[in-house]
Amino acid sequence: MKAEDGGTADRERDLALSLSRRSGELAAAGRHEEALAASEEALEITRRLAGDDRDTYLPDLALCLAGAAMRYVRLGRRHDAVRAGREAVAVRRELAETRPGEYLPHLAGSLNGLACDLGRIGRPEAALDAAREAVGIYEGLALRDPAAHEPSLAMALHTLAQRTASLGRLEDAVLHSMRAVSIRRRLAAENPPAYSVAFATALHGLGWQLAALGRREEAIAAYAESVTIRHRLARSENAQAADHDYLASVAGEWADLLMDAGRIPAAMEPLEIARTASLHAGDTERANRLAALMERAGNSRA
Repeated sequence: MKAEDGGTADRERDLALSLSRRSGELAAAGRHEEALAASEEALEITRRLAGDDRDTYLPDLALCLAGAAMRYVRLGRRHDAVRAGREAVAVRRELAETRPGEYLPHLAGSLNGLACDLGRIGRPEAALDAAREAVGIYEGLALRDPAAHEPSLAMALHTLAQRTASLGRLEDAVLHSMRAVSIRRRLAAENPPAYSVAFATALHGLGWQLAALGRREEAIAAYAESVTIRHRLARSENAQAADHDYLASVAGEWADLLMDAGRIPAAMEPLEIARTASLHAGDTERANRLAALMERAGNSRA
């Protein structure tokens, strides 16, 4: 490649990476169509660059493929997300073969994302295979450097639990979720701001799986802990409507478990949490339904 051609390629690479960063900013602002347009432009540039000089620009192509997969998911284009995700996995697998220390974490991350995307299009077995591989990679990485890789291992275990549960293998799913909860409990104790949300999410997943197995009291305990954490976080000044909406859903599920167990008085607390959270989320219809349910439940106790 001529020197001037190399300079042109470097400028194009800089443009592609700038577009990729801009795509992330637009997505964070909720401007998902614009985010996808920027992501696809970055992908087009890096695909062309990698076609001319694969060794130099393949990592950039992988980065833009992974970004495009996320943008497609946000717009409901699930099959496009799977196609981009599969290609990102293939590229990162190739990179990891020659530079495992640098690219194995990226391969595992792409496999985890692909597992989620495959689950969304009704490919549960393929999703499970991808999730298992991601966990296996992260387990090896975490053995060598726990501080760097245990958060990602917990994420992958959570995904594996979901994918396992989707196939009805609930006992196995619970085991995976318990591992994720154990790791995230420790991480949240060490750094609450960074890991409390992930810990609460893992507890919610575990609670749902335990409930599906009929292990009601264990499920109630997991839900109670998850809601306690989410409720505390929702009272912070940084809480968004989506945080309140999620809290309302989880608290409602906890209340349902308690009511199914005949523990009507105990269900009043999560019902009130769900009602208040619904109001903060702007969902007055759900808040009114919950208020009516509380009134009926109260009357039944009289």
